[in-house]
Amino acid sequence: MARHSFRNNVFKRLNAIWPTLLLFIFVIAATPARARDQINVVYASISGLFLGCWNAQEAGYFNRENIDVNLVYMQSATTAMQSLLSGDASIILAGGEPVVESNLRGADTIFIAGISVVPAVLFLALPEIRSVADLRGKPVGVTRFGSSTDSGMRQVLRKNGLEPIRDVPILQFVSGHRALAAALVSRQVYAATIAPPNSLRAEKAGAKLLVDLSKEGIYFPYSSIISTRSYLRKNRAPATAFLRAYGDGVKRIGDKSFSMTVLKKYMREQDPEILETTYKYAVDFIVKVPYQRKEGVAEILRSSQSSEARSAKPEDFMDESIVRELEQKGVYR
Repeated sequence: MARHSFRNNVFKRLNAIWPTLLLFIFVIAATPARARDQINVVYASISGLFLGCWNAQEAGYFNRENIDVNLVYMQSATTAMQSLLSGDASIILAGGEPVVESNLRGADTIFIAGISVVPAVLFLALPEIRSVADLRGKPVGVTRFGSSTDSGMRQVLRKNGLEPIRDVPILQFVSGHRALAAALVSRQVYAATIAPPNSLRAEKAGAKLLVDLSKEGIYFPYSSIISTRSYLRKNRAPATAFLRAYGDGVKRIGDKSFSMTVLKKYMREQDPEILETTYKYAVDFIVKVPYQRKEGVAEILRSSQSSEARSAKPEDFMDESIVRELEQKGVYR
């Protein structure tokens, strides 16, 4: 009898709350999930410097932040900048010179974070070149005029009393660092500024390290995270989400096994020595707290042919507010 009474009481209570449960289920089902923000991100070279971003994608950190990040490779910072200015990309990972020059011409392009804030290349030369001074009258190579390799080359030449073009001809090899390494090895040029792992290929063929630019006290926005002021005004939340996930991707570089797997995928490379060199390159040059350096932006302004550059300040081309906010929240610890 007691058991029968208990069962009846349970049924009565379920009958009483059933309409409420149905209403709750209906409300949850009818409530739309927050739409995921779509971000097209262009990276301008196949470089270990982008390992932090690649890690964030492969580890699911962008998904965790409720953003859909579409990573697209476009060779050269100039091409990447064109995609940003056209609105096809919201964020690009590239060298800094096009950011400043396009801004001086009226665009609202800005640095929102730094990846490598020094020229992350090695100044390699043929064996008979014993010093930078020996390059007088001899051609040297860079990837493109106005690129980070070009800026690094010019800074080293000037630091050693040589005027670029006038004293030392500069040739560009727009196919990238591998073509640049081949040009050095084939003696089309006597020196070149080449990034790993292609610097390794050149050294194996006989080229020698003449200057390690990372130790020369030279700053330059060699690789940066770039957007526009208009995008940040309208899309600060997804931009913040992107940089938060990117910060975790940089931390994940410490997980060597995971990072090496990611490098294999994005570089389409299987050679263990090349992968090891690229991994070390990422570890050595990617800044952990991604502030841009004003000194590097100032260097671009000094080299610019634009009359507007004379009165411009580095701060005019930078918005560090998101990085500062994330640092205060402990993202980079």
